[in-house]
Amino acid sequence: MTDPAPSVSPPREDLDDLDVLRRGLYGEGAAPRPLRLPDDVREAALAAGALVVVDPEGAPVVRLEDLEPHGEDGVTGTPRWLAEPPPRPFQDRHLAGPEDLGDTHVVLVGSAADVPADVPSGTVLLVLASTSLDGATAGTDAVRAATAAADPAGARVLVVPVPDDAGRRARLLTTLGLDPGLAPAPAPATASTAPTTGVVLLLTGLSGSGKSTIARSVATRLVEAGTPVTLLDGDVVRRHLTAGLGFSAADRRTNVRRIGWVAAEVAHHGGIAVCSPIAPEDAVRRDVAAMAAARGARFVLVHVATPLAECERRDRKGLYARARRGEIPDFTGISAPYDVPEHPDLRIDTTGRDVERCADEVLALLAPAGEAPDAR
Repeated sequence: MTDPAPSVSPPREDLDDLDVLRRGLYGEGAAPRPLRLPDDVREAALAAGALVVVDPEGAPVVRLEDLEPHGEDGVTGTPRWLAEPPPRPFQDRHLAGPEDLGDTHVVLVGSAADVPADVPSGTVLLVLASTSLDGATAGTDAVRAATAAADPAGARVLVVPVPDDAGRRARLLTTLGLDPGLAPAPAPATASTAPTTGVVLLLTGLSGSGKSTIARSVATRLVEAGTPVTLLDGDVVRRHLTAGLGFSAADRRTNVRRIGWVAAEVAHHGGIAVCSPIAPEDAVRRDVAAMAAARGARFVLVHVATPLAECERRDRKGLYARARRGEIPDFTGISAPYDVPEHPDLRIDTTGRDVERCADEVLALLAPAGEAPDAR
């Protein structure tokens, strides 16, 4: 029989919190944190009195019953556990249940920078971070650093993916017999916190603004410099990644989000993804930024702000002329809106400008501090 309750796959932090709760690591009487839901899902869940939480692959993890509203967009409920989440990196290091660590020398680790240079035998490095295949890499980096320091010294590494929530952390430490005010050890003087992740570069602008030309120039120069680059140009993507999508508002959103997902994966593995769709909606651009952040990547937004009149003058494909005649519905800048980015990392008007000089400005955003921006 089909469960009438709607399902939702919440952010990784919420899934982690439920996993910690399921293992009893918040102590007796702990309840799930309120889950924030889209309006339609929230209404359906409250009407059904239940909500099924699924992992990123769609497998049910917990059913929240006896739902009650919380705030304007949240719900709370009583958990009925359905299954364990799938294995994650360093699963064997994850604390399976409450353990009394009160008589143990414990060092809290929130990031790789918190791992001490010298780890005495018998120490427990308690890593409070998430390790996942579909999220940021910082937690996995922290466990890897802790393991490298602990194993030769005969110390232990325990992992609990507690969210960045002071109340939840205090409950966890109390359950483990530790001082709830325990703080991470000072980082070694030689520890480096410089980011090593990749970049999602999104150039947005009207058709004919020059964004694809700049994107190609930037990508070409990065390749010449030996930098791993993936160019996700709007037209090329539509022939492959998003073939079959039309140009309705919904399909265009899907197109940009798919580009964003692929770009975030490229950046997650240290590459630079250069993307140049029109991406007219601010909300969708923010979705792409969130995808990049979730994968531990840097997001750079460039608004190619060439005026409509100049874009229309160029009109190599005759699209504006057709849109003016009403042959192309929902054409950005003519019959569909374009949300001008309020705070892009860079705004460029290409009118009368050399493409290489425009590319210089973009490359300057990507160059590490102290290095020349020219990638040739």
